[in-house]
Amino acid sequence: MRGIKMKLKGFTLIEVIVVIAIIAILAAFLVPNMLGYVWRSRMSRMNSNARSVYEGAQLAITDKNCGKLGTIAPDCVYTGSSDCIGHPDINGVEDCSLRDYLGENFKGYFLFVTNSEGSGCVYALWSEYPIASSDSDQLTMEKVKELAQTSKPKGCHPLKASS
Repeated sequence: MRGIKMKLKGFTLIEVIVVIAIIAILAAFLVPNMLGYVWRSRMSRMNSNARSVYEGAQLAITDKNCGKLGTIAPDCVYTGSSDCIGHPDINGVEDCSLRDYLGENFKGYFLFVTNSEGSGCVYALWSEYPIASSDSDQLTMEKVKELAQTSKPKGCHPLKASS
């Protein structure tokens, strides 16, 4: 056994550098694509939450869950948060409860705008950050994409047609 020499083999420096270069090239292609998926997923989640608010507002208005008499102000902006109570931007108008429609696990901030008859919802916005009634513009998909990369992203449903 003394006469047998064990020869250890390893990777050469060139082989290691080639492997690292291949990994770097793959990462250069994959990382931007993955970031794109993350942004699209974030926009989808925001628009989906806005859709939930929109549908909840439609149901609350239809079921007469707004105000003491079940009336809702026409052309009014309602803002709210995780308590699911929409507060109107017009003085003397009753709040609108979306609690039965959004559920107890609802998180975030919302805004919805009523139609000119007060019989439905025109559109809704949702965000993880407070939304002021002055920020009540209906959003296009381009605007949602733009806002998704800011510190205060918002989703909208239905989206406004591109101009």
